[in-house]
Amino acid sequence: MTDKDNHREITIETLTTPPLQIQPAPLVRRLGANLLDSSVVCLSWVVITRGFLQLSFFDFSLASVTILFLDSFFYYFVFEWLFSITPGKRSMKLQVVGTDGDPCTMTKSALRNLFRIIDWIPIGYLFGVGLMLISDKKQRAGDRIAHTIVTLAPKRDNTPPPAPFLFH
Repeated sequence: MTDKDNHREITIETLTTPPLQIQPAPLVRRLGANLLDSSVVCLSWVVITRGFLQLSFFDFSLASVTILFLDSFFYYFVFEWLFSITPGKRSMKLQVVGTDGDPCTMTKSALRNLFRIIDWIPIGYLFGVGLMLISDKKQRAGDRIAHTIVTLAPKRDNTPPPAPFLFH
């Protein structure tokens, strides 16, 4: 009997996962999510400025614009920091992750949303969409600065593996 005859291949199952493949979200889904999120932000801005502050509907004063910026910033910042998604992204099955695949952190969420104003230039995300079109990772300015990517959310596994036994 030779050494070759004694050699057998065995398979060991582990809990590790294969290398992560991050696929940027399609632009159409991002635009859909943005429309839904922008609707929520605009509605809350109208409630704050018109309802609580009693500003006229066509008042675009510094106070009104500042409230719109802060409302938008905190809406996106809080949802992406705590959940890596906003309600609009959830409905479009998207999420925000770091370029390393980790969930969006507080710092990354703050950076990507502080620089959201760059993407609004000149109006309505025109600059941001242009950057996404020329980026292989579909990143707008805030994503590039924060090192984040909006990607398709992973499908939930409805049949997870059984938990390992603790006692044998």
